[in-house]
Amino acid sequence: MELRKKNIQIALVGPSWPFRGGIAKYTTELAHQLSKKGHLASFITPKKQYPQILFPGKTQKDEHSCNRVSSSKSIYSYYEPWTWRAVLKELEASKADCIVVPHWSLVSAPFLSYLTRRSSKPVIAIVHNFTDHSLRFRSRRIGEWVLKKGAGYLHHNPEFSKLDFFKTRSERVECQLLPIIKNKQIKNTSPKIGGPKKKIQIPDELITFLFFGLIRPYKGLNILLDAIESLPPQAPIALLIAGEPWEKNKELEIRLQNMSKNRWIQWELKWISEEETPIWFSAADVVVLPYLEATGSAVAAQALSFGKPILATRTGSLPYIIKHGENGLICESNNTSALANGLTRFLNQKLRDKLTRGAKTSGLKDWSSYVEGLVRIAEKSLTPMN
Repeated sequence: MELRKKNIQIALVGPSWPFRGGIAKYTTELAHQLSKKGHLASFITPKKQYPQILFPGKTQKDEHSCNRVSSSKSIYSYYEPWTWRAVLKELEASKADCIVVPHWSLVSAPFLSYLTRRSSKPVIAIVHNFTDHSLRFRSRRIGEWVLKKGAGYLHHNPEFSKLDFFKTRSERVECQLLPIIKNKQIKNTSPKIGGPKKKIQIPDELITFLFFGLIRPYKGLNILLDAIESLPPQAPIALLIAGEPWEKNKELEIRLQNMSKNRWIQWELKWISEEETPIWFSAADVVVLPYLEATGSAVAAQALSFGKPILATRTGSLPYIIKHGENGLICESNNTSALANGLTRFLNQKLRDKLTRGAKTSGLKDWSSYVEGLVRIAEKSLTPMN
């Protein structure tokens, strides 16, 4: 098939500054990368994101979360449909050949569906999640209905390629693992070498494991706590938990308080700002992702960007990011004994040093590869589907 455009122009529509979270961060970095390559026609962002009733956190904003794109226009809200027409009008007037929109949950679904059905220009979906983590009932059917009018798809999970939805559209599907983001706004606020553990007051002789990010049931924190409790109290392990619970956290706090009576555990149950993030990763020897399910993982990319090996479960794209025995270890998901065994293996200094070296040299795909994949789909979207 002959491709029509060499320097295709893309309108990107999705969360950005000042909103916090992985979707805003990755969408913003994508805007910067498209602009650098001469592909960004416009960047349209929301002025509101989640209705408060669906957002249990204290704030949706973190002005240091991502680097602001000066040319962006904030003109819509995901939960105010009367604002969507302005987006459509802006897109139709732009020089864009096609439109790229991230999809990650039911919050983004109606807006994406509106654009795919109303826009005269092809719409490409970046599929962070095919199904909603918080919804089980008919979640896959909803995902298919929302995405079926798309002109192309880019996703981050090689397991998605096995789904019938993507197999029947394989010519217009790209899989790209999430690249690493290095936020230029954030100076390295981590303590000097030799000091990170002291800053969080961790005894030097303990091997420190970090659970980082939003705390939601599918992320398996309870399984990690079960695994820690299954080990002898004298095991030289410290556990750091840094992240905001998505649900009420009273039971979690009580459990942590009880566990901390005879084990070294420190927790910060709140949103961790970008400025605070380096302190937590610098203090850790290993990052733990005990997920029950996953698609991609921004935390995995963060860990590798800090040169930290990872203990992760075999779910979603994690085994494609964490190479077992090279930059981390993989164990079975929802399995306390398997996770406990993984924790114990990391106590071996020789193995830990090897995996740390691997993490520091991990070959996650860079943004050039990611943008090239998106541009390939964008070019194909300009021709009619067979």
